[in-house]
Amino acid sequence: MKNTIQESEKENLDKIIIKGTNDGLLIIFPDSLAWNDLVQQLSDILDGSKNFWIGASTSVDLGGHKLDETQIKRLHEMLNKRYHLNLGAIYAHNNETRTFAEKNGLKTGDAHPNASRNTPGNEIVNSLTNSSNAIYLKQTIRSGQSIRFDGNVVIYGDTNPGSEIIASGDIVVLGSLRGIAHAGAKGDENSQIAALSLRPTQLRIASYIGRPPDEQNISAVYPEYAWISNGEIHIAPLKSKK
Repeated sequence: MKNTIQESEKENLDKIIIKGTNDGLLIIFPDSLAWNDLVQQLSDILDGSKNFWIGASTSVDLGGHKLDETQIKRLHEMLNKRYHLNLGAIYAHNNETRTFAEKNGLKTGDAHPNASRNTPGNEIVNSLTNSSNAIYLKQTIRSGQSIRFDGNVVIYGDTNPGSEIIASGDIVVLGSLRGIAHAGAKGDENSQIAALSLRPTQLRIASYIGRPPDEQNISAVYPEYAWISNGEIHIAPLKSKK
């Protein structure tokens, strides 16, 4: 079991982190992988949710990676032209890398204040205790689409049956929630799920799975929220929340 946990932690530490900050999206590159592998991993992530990031102000923390001017330009073009992200800053420990970034009109620094490279457990705790760590999506989440985020997820729109929202923090849907919603996905039992119309196909908080809504209440029209109490998921009108 110990070896399995260590292997899982190593795998997570080899992954790019995308998180929300006060100044937009932050992309954090792990130090453990080669540059070409990181670029491919980033492409895979952004290709899977291309429409969600359009127009977002973006910073990249390279950590200990040393890039030349050509690599900086290619990264800049990739984010701006292919994915329509507004790259504004690059953080790197290497002074020469920062100089090349400045030549491309980017702000620079040694490290972004939110670029934690702790173990996955500590990273999640940091995310959950930082109220600014949230992603805001203004659109309908269609069947087959999946949103996964280490933090809080706020959807301005509906989530359709067949969609999936997984967050390490809270989930708030300013619309109808009719897909799968899993808050506190890393084990936080204090996480909650709220929606203007809470009709999920599956509702989960931490390791708990909630029941489908009762048939007699299926036509009720009022905001509701779900939370864990006494080892069960409870659902109530949002106006009764204390």
